[in-house]
Amino acid sequence: MSTEFILIIVIILGGIYLLTLRSRNKHVDGQDKERKTPEEILPEVQQRLQSGEDKIKLIKFVRIETGLGLKEAKDLVEGNFKMNSPATDTELQQKVEVMLQSGDGPIKATKYVREQTGLGLKEAKDFVDHVREEANM
Repeated sequence: MSTEFILIIVIILGGIYLLTLRSRNKHVDGQDKERKTPEEILPEVQQRLQSGEDKIKLIKFVRIETGLGLKEAKDLVEGNFKMNSPATDTELQQKVEVMLQSGDGPIKATKYVREQTGLGLKEAKDFVDHVREEANM
């Protein structure tokens, strides 16, 4: 067998291994389950804090359960998180729509959504994409 053939087989097997490892980690991290909102998880976080649970473990728990970014999860655990009411979601959606129509683009709109809601990058991008689909942009 030539070394090139062996190298190709090793690369293919390595790729397959990495893909299966990624899907296993996704399942372990809880990324394939439905996310909770910060409002839903806040009482549990407060109770765990009062019982003396480590803040770092709580931040990781919040990130897995809600999909929040690191800063937002830390703010939630420390009590500095800005909650959004459902009424502001409509306003946010309208603001994002205006931003997209004015040519600001999805990146600026995603950044704005993250600043306003505390969502993680993926969730904010999904929100902007949803607004774009509804507005047929």
